[in-house]
Amino acid sequence: MNYAHTEFAGFAGNRIQLGVTGSVSAFRAVDIMRRLQRADVQVGVTLTAAAQEFIRPLQFRALTSGPVYEGLFDANQADFAHLEPAQNADVFLVAPSTANILAKHAQGIGDDLLSSQLFSFRGPVVHAPAMNPRIWSSSAVQANIELLTSRGTILVPPETGLMACGEVGEGRLADVEEIFLMTLRSLVPNDLQGKRMLINLGPTQEFWDPVRILTNSSSGVMGASIALAAWLHGAEVTVVHGPTPHLWLPRFLSTVPVTSALQMHQACIDLASSADIICLTAAVSDYRPQELLPIKAKKQTLGATLMLPLEQNPDILADIGARRGSSQYLIGFAAETSDPEVHAQHKLHAKNLDLVIANSVISPGSGFGSSTNQVSLFSACGRTENWPLLSKPEVAFRIMEWICDSPSYTS
Repeated sequence: MNYAHTEFAGFAGNRIQLGVTGSVSAFRAVDIMRRLQRADVQVGVTLTAAAQEFIRPLQFRALTSGPVYEGLFDANQADFAHLEPAQNADVFLVAPSTANILAKHAQGIGDDLLSSQLFSFRGPVVHAPAMNPRIWSSSAVQANIELLTSRGTILVPPETGLMACGEVGEGRLADVEEIFLMTLRSLVPNDLQGKRMLINLGPTQEFWDPVRILTNSSSGVMGASIALAAWLHGAEVTVVHGPTPHLWLPRFLSTVPVTSALQMHQACIDLASSADIICLTAAVSDYRPQELLPIKAKKQTLGATLMLPLEQNPDILADIGARRGSSQYLIGFAAETSDPEVHAQHKLHAKNLDLVIANSVISPGSGFGSSTNQVSLFSACGRTENWPLLSKPEVAFRIMEWICDSPSYTS
């Protein structure tokens, strides 16, 4: 599975306090801590007594420079350990979160160190529950969830699947990447809150017989990075994507899977009118076969040379550019093999864009499937920038900052 689009970094100076409770999935808290550290976040840890039956504090101490707390009356920790995260942490994440800690947090009970720290914490709190499906669906747990979310607590809902007890249902701890991204969102300015973004990404496939296609090697990583960067900034994001079977997309993005250019065109046209920001990154096939052969073509029948009549697909970017409202912000990409700046400038004006982002797909580190990109930006108001080779998530984050700073963007 491809996770290159989630590799956001540059959050040095921020601290997350990670609470670990007595769930069989407590061992995954180490992965969550390491994932946060990859984004340059400092992580402190608080383990309940039950959590320490599943995983030892020493494992966290060996991997983090942040404080690791074991109990309310541990002689080896600070005198006011129940207040320290409230004084120094930016976000409090509890993962895994049990029914017990959810009840304590909802009802204001502070009878151990973790619940006392939550009781005094005033910043964003994120809970990632993990428990048996019967417990998760109980009226008491759901009432506590409703109470916590009504107060602004952030929930990373559990997944549905096979549990350690052998039952199948909703209660599995969410994907580490989802927990990471939901926590990271609490550290990012919410300057796109209330805005809706439509983005398309990936390749399209044009079948010319039941098993053969015309396509390209686009991975969708650049578009997925932009979708996540916009979501991190508070936007509601809808993704129309071509066949990208190895690209992981979180549950909090609305997704519309398509195959062909015609399907992608229809989906984008249908959704564009309700979007505030439209970003079209997909590598859409310009042509499709005039007809689909009804059975698999054989070399013996086709001969040594294949002539495949093609017809032009509709231009999604041009069609949306012609129909867009004055308050909509439209972004296009120009992936070129020669003169990317020339082609980008032409596309900017010909297709009525606010911003076009150009890159050479044959330059090292900037082609399809790469985790990095080197781009140039050209805006309708005359602003231009050339960026060095960066990771695609870093490019996406900078694009979001560009949009929010743009005088043509209606905030």
